Amino acid sequence: MKSNPSDVDVLSPSTGSILTPNPAFVTCDDAAAFLHESLQGQRGAEFSGFILKNEEGHFFCAAEAMYSDETTDAQVSPNFALAVSVNVKGELEVPNGYIIEARMLSHADKFRGLEESNVEWIQRKLFFSVPDLFEVMTRRRKFSRCYLSGSDGGLISYTSKDSQFEQELSRELGRKPDGRLQSFESLYERGAVPGSILILLAVAAGEVVTVVPGSLWRIRGKLKASWRKDILQQNPLIGLMPVCGPILKDAREVARYLHTKMQKLSSTQQQVGIVLKHKTQEIFVVTVPVASDYATFNREVLFPKDHHGNPLLPETFRVHGFYHSMNPVPVNRLPSTDVELYKNFFSPADMRVGLGRVAVAPHHRLFLCTPDGAVLRFAKPESEKVMELRAKLDLYTNGQQDIEQKIVRGDISPRAFVDWVAAAGALGVLYTSKVWPRAGKVSVPDTVVAVDPEAMQ
Repeated sequence: MKSNPSDVDVLSPSTGSILTPNPAFVTCDDAAAFLHESLQGQRGAEFSGFILKNEEGHFFCAAEAMYSDETTDAQVSPNFALAVSVNVKGELEVPNGYIIEARMLSHADKFRGLEESNVEWIQRKLFFSVPDLFEVMTRRRKFSRCYLSGSDGGLISYTSKDSQFEQELSRELGRKPDGRLQSFESLYERGAVPGSILILLAVAAGEVVTVVPGSLWRIRGKLKASWRKDILQQNPLIGLMPVCGPILKDAREVARYLHTKMQKLSSTQQQVGIVLKHKTQEIFVVTVPVASDYATFNREVLFPKDHHGNPLLPETFRVHGFYHSMNPVPVNRLPSTDVELYKNFFSPADMRVGLGRVAVAPHHRLFLCTPDGAVLRFAKPESEKVMELRAKLDLYTNGQQDIEQKIVRGDISPRAFVDWVAAAGALGVLYTSKVWPRAGKVSVPDTVVAVDPEAMQ
């Protein structure tokens, strides 16, 4: 097998990051989840940022830049290319071409009230403050949604519904004309009013949603008055589209994103997800990986269903392919030769599942994120050769896959197995590694994969 860089979009570690400093997202929740993840090192600290929307309908993260009375220089977080300024009059100023879609907040841990139960204290510190909600509920608001990045890793949102109850509630949550706290906020901040009370008021007034589960808000979806009981459900219905990463322009960016994402996750558990492609534009988004066995993973794991029970997809997008990492190969299941190649290629079991998918949907791609950091792609299956390879992969003896047994025994070399896969379609290296140093299409029959056993130790 050999690789030809001209046949496929590729990226190598030396290329550097190809994602923009301020990536665009398809939905507001996706942008908020990205900003929430970037705050991992600041859990339990005060932060204020924004989600902006541009004229094309894409969403971006932005920091809050404060202007002081002494200088006109904005104090901007270096992590964000966009910033929303607060001028000396306290007004928000937005970059040209953008509007504010939502605010993102995180808070320092609150002090527990003298007579506040531990449960109520946890609920209070992992929920919006009274000023957070008032800023969205008031008729003078600048945006109708806010997000709270909790110290437990959870992310929730509140969206105004302009209900009559919300309008009445906002009057009770606002400050007095002289700026002093009203009695409800004063008592609430001291823990004298249970945190569950404000939660119920917010649920009744607008829409409270768990975007990213945490220790308290454990189920993604809309909170209801019965939220205490709902979070105990073992298999709740999926109510939200999965969180996706930024908008990606081509296979190179998809590979870079997958490589970066997988390198941050544990290698002891297989991670899987779906690559989506826009129906009319050359843009892609990737669902955030979930821990699951590749063999049992399907769209029903991620997407809500219609009234017929069929999984729904984000509007204007279709499935482009499935991606996954690898389960570690037990030492007693390793071949005697080309060990690193075998450990960093589709396993026979995963290949059997993947070929079954492309047999049903030939336009689907199979992406593999290898333990050593490569990203491989199998596409454009040749039906007859796929049928032949599937027939070999379907053979089992005493519950064990024949091809795997033959590779372990040395009857078939790992390189020969790679050649079989390469002959069944377009096998490519999108992101290189030590085991897969050459980017591009992998061809047969010449085997040129370079594996240096000493370098891999």
